[in-house]
Amino acid sequence: MKKTLIALAIMGASASAAYAQSHVTIYGVVDTGLVKETGTDLRMGSNVDSRLGFRGVEDLGSNMKATFELERRFNLNDGTQSNPPEFDINNPITNVADLENVDRTNWNYNDFISGKRVDWVGAANVGLKGDAWGQVRLGRVNNLSVETFRMLDPFNQYGVGASLAKANLLRSEQLSNTIRYDSPSWSGFGLGATYTLGQNSKGSTPSALFYDQIGNDGWAVNLKYDNGPILLLANYDRAADSNDSYTWNVGGAYNYAGFKVSLGYQDSRLKLFEAVDGTLKEKDWIVGLQYKTGAHTIGASYNRGKVEVAGTNFDGSTNKYALGYTYNMSKRTSVYANVAYTDNDEEIAGWYNLNGSNRDSVTGVQLGITHKF
Repeated sequence: MKKTLIALAIMGASASAAYAQSHVTIYGVVDTGLVKETGTDLRMGSNVDSRLGFRGVEDLGSNMKATFELERRFNLNDGTQSNPPEFDINNPITNVADLENVDRTNWNYNDFISGKRVDWVGAANVGLKGDAWGQVRLGRVNNLSVETFRMLDPFNQYGVGASLAKANLLRSEQLSNTIRYDSPSWSGFGLGATYTLGQNSKGSTPSALFYDQIGNDGWAVNLKYDNGPILLLANYDRAADSNDSYTWNVGGAYNYAGFKVSLGYQDSRLKLFEAVDGTLKEKDWIVGLQYKTGAHTIGASYNRGKVEVAGTNFDGSTNKYALGYTYNMSKRTSVYANVAYTDNDEEIAGWYNLNGSNRDSVTGVQLGITHKF
């Protein structure tokens, strides 16, 4: 009897030790509210993307850990998934003008050009992490360029106040078939890099021939300094399956006494239809201001965007002004009110209007509630 009790005690202790080395976190965001924009009816929609996710860490010893993350995003108001549009290889888009008519509310270039419907719209990856050398993840990962450049936007590229960079055609918040590396932080300095596999297969089917024409692997590099009140960042991102199209951006922010001032610039070249229309050039600027005091946060931004295709009439600029207020009712629950005004040149009316409107000017108002767990 004593031996049995001792054996059970040892087994229990071993199980407890093994359990202590592994940790899984369930997290999520639920957000919805009312949105009214010029040219559209009143609708229910989100500011922050609603999501349900799982993160896991297992201690492997020797300062090394195994990690995983699975995240699904959805529309809280009707329970549907927040999928981007899908590319139809049998009816492909062949010029820049066609892209104006594509729904870019949940735009992700990497998902769109793949022609596949994504089930895990957020991250879905597995990897290893070490204190001395950093972290490596494989699968579907967050895009370094979007993840860092959005830090300069007081609205974090969400809702009606989102910066114009959210409308960039090469924007992909997540990247599939990607390896990502993040270095440790060296007194605020950090390095990140990704490599994304393209779909060129050297086959003879219509799909294979299409991807052989525009196919390329993608890669990106991020440099960041984030220490105390100062944030500085720079990114270069060549998109996979884009005919070597690319985006680069730089920016910085400074925090002082509750205030945060930010500046950013982004430049991209879409070469997908270069043989037909030429290269699409898109340039975006942002100036952001945020003030936090207690449970109150006020954010404001000015954005300017310019789009052009050399040798065509598709050439114009957009100015956007946004103002927002958030009240934190608790650590997890907040209510918000945002308003934005976008003024487009007639030549590119609708390019930066993610609500599908082709109007020269759009005013948007948004009220809602967010809960995080």
